[in-house]
Amino acid sequence: MRGITSLAGLLLCLTFGDVAAQTAYRLQPGDTLQVWIAQEPELTREVVIAPDGWLSFPLAGHIQSAGLSLSELEAQLLDRLKTYFNDKPNLTIMLRPNTQNPQLIYVLGEVATPGAYPYRANMTVLHGLSVAGGVYRTALLAADQDRSVIVRRDVEHSQKRLQELKARIVRLEAELRGEKSIGTTEALAADPALAQEQSLLNARMEALSMEEKAQAQANQLTERNSLAMQEQVDTMTKRIDLAKRRLQSISGLVAKGVTEGSQQMVQEGTIAELEGQISRLTSEIAVAERTKMAELARYDSARQAQRTQLLVELNAAQREQEETAARLADSTRIMTIYGESAASSQQRERRQLGYHVVRTTNGETREFVATEMTPILPGDLLRVVYTDPTKTGDAGAGQPVARAEPRSSEVTRAAR
Repeated sequence: MRGITSLAGLLLCLTFGDVAAQTAYRLQPGDTLQVWIAQEPELTREVVIAPDGWLSFPLAGHIQSAGLSLSELEAQLLDRLKTYFNDKPNLTIMLRPNTQNPQLIYVLGEVATPGAYPYRANMTVLHGLSVAGGVYRTALLAADQDRSVIVRRDVEHSQKRLQELKARIVRLEAELRGEKSIGTTEALAADPALAQEQSLLNARMEALSMEEKAQAQANQLTERNSLAMQEQVDTMTKRIDLAKRRLQSISGLVAKGVTEGSQQMVQEGTIAELEGQISRLTSEIAVAERTKMAELARYDSARQAQRTQLLVELNAAQREQEETAARLADSTRIMTIYGESAASSQQRERRQLGYHVVRTTNGETREFVATEMTPILPGDLLRVVYTDPTKTGDAGAGQPVARAEPRSSEVTRAAR
């Protein structure tokens, strides 16, 4: 009952006590901390201080936490995280009481699943390797090998497609500027895609030239017809003037009774017929002019539509170029991973697996080389590494070695 009461008191103190009460405690390996950051809820998590006293936290990296108070650790975290926030991070750290006080071991390095695992009596290094999923292997499976072939083909196709798109963009931009060439003779000979686009540009420019020529010939024909009809109108206008003068003379003779009135009527009919012909020719000239203007408008509209189509094609080509470049980057990265995995597997096959145990006794931390049968104690950190037998042959099991800091990736994975 007293134990439960004491534990409840500790929990109440940690949760609701003032800062002075929290700073009185010095952190130790194995302590579990709850960290909250108000601005970034995704960074809220529980972290465990490793047996060697180090704590790992995203963005902040690794901090030697053993022996620090909560306020001192909070100050170090704030100092490392402040560069990633516009305002001062709203950071809270709380020591989580461990009611069950589990005994753990920590396994990291070249294992399938690094992390903390419950300790069992009489555990050895081999047991620790087993609970961590065994040795980490990166050999390519048959399915991965098939996938690598597909990815390699995608890389080749994307590279070829990028070259084609580059040539197309050059041709479209040149066509929009009205240029007739997109490269020198040497450049066209060295780049088949560019040569193909030059051929397409030649065909399009020839079609445009023929259309312009036909338009010019139609305009000339319309102008000649209009001029011919205008000459006829001028001639008929002169004939009407002459007919009117004759009509005036005949009208005078009719008034004197020298000639008959029928001649006057004939002359008036001639004038009316000539005026009718002038009216018809004037209408035809107006129709021809309207047809010419409509044809010019149609031609300008077609040219504008062609330019708009060129802009659409250019935009589509540029967008496809960006997508293809991104896909090529992803495929290249995958091929790099496959290549590194295969090379790493071959390299590891030529090396030997080694074991290092980091153990803290009476506040003193030491690291020593172990074998598969070396016993593990609660709180031990087992590091599984590949070693060069030509350089480690003198190191025996149980012999201390120089203290080495864990790799950042190993500590991070173990802290998770």
